[in-house]
Amino acid sequence: MVDANEQEVAAMRAAGDIAGQYIEAVGRSDMATWSAEDWRGFIEAICGAYVDSLVEQQIAINTAVARVQGLPFAASAGR
Repeated sequence: MVDANEQEVAAMRAAGDIAGQYIEAVGRSDMATWSAEDWRGFIEAICGAYVDSLVEQQIAINTAVARVQGLPFAASAGR
């Protein structure tokens, strides 16, 4: 990723944390021994955590902007 912004860096940190948890759950840190299923789960965990973090950040930003503008905002909108 070229010139990641603040939100993307935070999402990468969240994905990294989840990646570590996934590796611990698999119980084998030697990725060469992983099955195709292990790898799919790893990629799903990382990508899911990254996207979830970006979505959560955007909801927080939208909520803050709505408050400043005095507009109603439902946190679950768009989910």
